[in-house]
Amino acid sequence: MLKGDLKHRTGPYRFYAPVYDRIFAPSFSEGHRNMYRLLNLSKGDRILEVGVGTGVSLRYCPEYVQLEGIDYSDSMLKQARQKQDKGKIGRNVNLSKMDAHHIEFDDHTFDHSLVAHALAVVAKPEVVLSEMKRVTKRSGRICIVNHYSEKDGLLLNLWNPFRKILGLGEKVNFLELVENCGLEILEERRVNRDSASIIICMVPFESRTQ
Repeated sequence: MLKGDLKHRTGPYRFYAPVYDRIFAPSFSEGHRNMYRLLNLSKGDRILEVGVGTGVSLRYCPEYVQLEGIDYSDSMLKQARQKQDKGKIGRNVNLSKMDAHHIEFDDHTFDHSLVAHALAVVAKPEVVLSEMKRVTKRSGRICIVNHYSEKDGLLLNLWNPFRKILGLGEKVNFLELVENCGLEILEERRVNRDSASIIICMVPFESRTQ
């Protein structure tokens, strides 16, 4: 990804980081809670959360798993690390700055992976999801949480250009994205007062190369 693109996509989060938990987090709590529950986690599982941001979702992460949380925004990670210093995020969580287009872990490292409200704001969602697939074990689950509707509305189409400028992402057809990445959809449900979807996918045992 070009440096200019990175600057464009991380720049707004210097503004959002200090107020993110107050403005955005309350409307995301149902999705955050359910995404961990639907992964069917077991003791000792190793989990990857892409776009961990301020760590607001991590209150729902059980202490019996090991979680790697990655994000490219220094400002957002600063908020997450402050939470951890105050004991609001467990020591079973490791936070790292990383570009999700080039996840710095070996193939099949994680039992499960998840991404919440971040896949629509990256430069190339298909690359990020393929990277998540690569580092997740076969038969492992990948959970996607994001605002999503299969129907195009006039207001949504008008709003899309402004979403990008504000760093809030673009419209992504997540079901098509999942299919193109060779993932098997296990479940889809609406959350956050019907404003978002949770899509639970599985990495096929015989996973084809992307």
